[in-house]
Amino acid sequence: MKRNDFYRIDAGEKETIFQAISNQTGMPAFAVEKDWWVTQTLAIIFEMDTSEHLVFKGGSSLSKAWKLIERFSEDIDLAIDRGFLGFTGDLSKKQRTALRKAAGTYTSEKFFEELSIRFSKKGFRDASLSVVPAKESDQDPRIIEVHYPNIIPTPGYLLPKVQIEIGCRSLREPFTIRTFGSLVDEVYPDKAFAQPLINIPTVDAERTFLEKIFLLHEEFHRPINKIRVNRLSRHLYDIYRLSRTEAANRALHHQALYETIVEHRYRFSKVGGVDYNDLNPERVDPMPHPEVISAWGEDYKKMLEEMIYEEDPPSFAMLIKNIDELKGKLKGVGWKFSLKFPMAQK
Repeated sequence: MKRNDFYRIDAGEKETIFQAISNQTGMPAFAVEKDWWVTQTLAIIFEMDTSEHLVFKGGSSLSKAWKLIERFSEDIDLAIDRGFLGFTGDLSKKQRTALRKAAGTYTSEKFFEELSIRFSKKGFRDASLSVVPAKESDQDPRIIEVHYPNIIPTPGYLLPKVQIEIGCRSLREPFTIRTFGSLVDEVYPDKAFAQPLINIPTVDAERTFLEKIFLLHEEFHRPINKIRVNRLSRHLYDIYRLSRTEAANRALHHQALYETIVEHRYRFSKVGGVDYNDLNPERVDPMPHPEVISAWGEDYKKMLEEMIYEEDPPSFAMLIKNIDELKGKLKGVGWKFSLKFPMAQK
């Protein structure tokens, strides 16, 4: 059976299937449809020659591959091995700029061309692919959009597209091969239209948990007028859910992983004005700044309406309480931070 046989069945039957899964899972039917396209896109990407140099990461990996959160994302977030692009070892500032440019050129040209051909060969000829124009020549990540012909109408905030983000500055390891499928395949594995599950190298949840803590610390230690809000409260939700898993406990007590991520962020994605010595577990602070906490609460209300589909989601107050508790756990990890960075220029 060909992988795209489900694609060929009658639109009315597809709509019935999407709606039935929606009723069973609580995920809106339009999101169930998008989930199918996200999975097809992942399957195609990881059949490409480049796939051995890619890993799946970010929020979608937590929901799709690890099934640790119940929110939907339109993004496929990928990290490409910089060694594949010819950049290894410690890089100077000039080399890091060259790396970003090389990754952007590769993504927007060779990768995009092969992806487009493979979509066509799969029979998805009415899906259209485009490269989102970069604002800067060294923009990272670069973005490719897959616009698909939707059957279920989508609300204004969620367009019928899959967004692929490919970045060159992330760590590649640690990762694990995870096996999963679309909701269609997982809910109806014995149906004739069910497709084989896919095996995708996926960043470990421990690493994603720590990266989200550091991301929030960096965000809330920017100048007040530069702290962003839109759609970022999702990280508080993800941390809340991950905090209730064994992965979080392992992450907090894994000094080597913790320090590897901190050092990598300092070298490859440093935020100006942030003192990276403060990512010491005794001082790291992912709590929203008092002057923006209200705006983040409003943003979370939107996330509850648009992205989070669990039956009994945590309130914003619960997210904040969790961050406070997490800070206490970080202070008690029992190991001493061994990194030291130059003082940040304010």
